Amino acid sequence: MINIRLSNKYMYTKDTNFKKMIKIFYWIVFYFFFIGHVNAKDPHDDNLYGKNLICFNESLSVDDWGLKFLAKKKVKMFSLNKSIYEIYQHSRTYRTDLRNIIIMKAGKTEYIINRKRLTLGNKTCKVVKGDPLILLQNRIKDLKIIRKKGNQI
Repeated sequence: MINIRLSNKYMYTKDTNFKKMIKIFYWIVFYFFFIGHVNAKDPHDDNLYGKNLICFNESLSVDDWGLKFLAKKKVKMFSLNKSIYEIYQHSRTYRTDLRNIIIMKAGKTEYIINRKRLTLGNKTCKVVKGDPLILLQNRIKDLKIIRKKGNQI
């Protein structure tokens, strides 16, 4: 009888198979428990695609905002700096819950709009049919007229 002896380097035992199966099991559990719940869907997470908001404040030192809700939970925000008559565009994402529209930048909450009162900070918002950018451009014209009206010379 001939005995063949293999070195441990080439041996594949039940013990290593078991350890690999345990590691795979833990990774699967980790994935479903932690990563699977990160993107859980809120039942009140509504798609606002096609809706537009305009948010005004009568104060000349507070920016006016226009929001245009796009596909794939994206939103374009336009801010009007009333002191220099410039409009800035910001791209963000959003999600909704029962009470709020949450505007996010890189996954972090940046603005919250109350859905019942339609307030964004100290600004009152209203739903509009037109493009918010055009409405803010018209607002610039109105602001210039209002400011010139008080001048005597």
